[in-house]
Amino acid sequence: MKNAIKKFLADEQGAETVEWVMIAAVLAGVIVATYGLSGGFRTNILDAFTNIGTKMTGTFL
Repeated sequence: MKNAIKKFLADEQGAETVEWVMIAAVLAGVIVATYGLSGGFRTNILDAFTNIGTKMTGTFL
């Protein structure tokens, strides 16, 4: 039983996943704060993607 508890406490599998989830959550919070504070979040996101699409038109042809 002692060995099983030691193995469990030493096992760090999944820790990296938790770190990546936390990074993604922080990034999502920054995005929402940036676009959410200036007005309509949906409108700002759509405008951003429209601007990106406009700038990319014809660049891959």
